[in-house]
Amino acid sequence: MRTRRKSRNPHLTGVVMDLAHVVLCVGIVVCAVMIFLNPVYYQRLFPVVFALAALVQFLHGFPKLGGYRQSHGLDKGLLASGIVLCILGVVLAALSVVSAVTVW
Repeated sequence: MRTRRKSRNPHLTGVVMDLAHVVLCVGIVVCAVMIFLNPVYYQRLFPVVFALAALVQFLHGFPKLGGYRQSHGLDKGLLASGIVLCILGVVLAALSVVSAVTVW
């Protein structure tokens, strides 16, 4: 008996990732420009910038960790880069929390 394969477009994941990167990075740029124009008035946007940057780092890191699992440990560089990106995401998320506590 033949099993049915799910027809999944391999390019769809790349399109979704690219769209997420564009949206997050445009949000970072808009917030950074607003902060640059008037830092005192828009000081509450600092944690938002750090949180969006943490999301971008996690968005880069998690697929690399998933790719390492799929390759069954054949690519050690993929694991190392995924771990480094996730650690940077955690640092940025912690910086976002610290910034939010000090600003609000």
